[in-house]
Amino acid sequence: MRLLVTIVTGLVVAIAGVLLGAWWTPFVIGVAFGLVVTRPVVSIGLGAAAGFLAWLLPLLGEEVRYGLGPTAASLAAIMGFGHEGAIPVVLTLLVGTLLGLTGAWLTCAARSLVPRKSG
Repeated sequence: MRLLVTIVTGLVVAIAGVLLGAWWTPFVIGVAFGLVVTRPVVSIGLGAAAGFLAWLLPLLGEEVRYGLGPTAASLAAIMGFGHEGAIPVVLTLLVGTLLGLTGAWLTCAARSLVPRKSG
């Protein structure tokens, strides 16, 4: 139950942070997941998922309200990808995912440097 509350709280904080303009919030949430969840595979996965969702949900909201198609196609053309609007969207979601993943990974790596207490 504690893990579920941690996950939901982390996701809510990450999404709220991104919505308020703090694009780096998934990194901080990834660090928090790395501190709270002791299994590295789980915490890194949670960090990546939090980063992905924290950037996906605001993008979906903007798509519903305004439509991102023309903007994404223009950005793709500027980037040299023709008018493939999906490429900037995928790259944006990749950045969010990597922010959360990196925060959790960094914490797990730091945790592995600290010796454990023996009983």
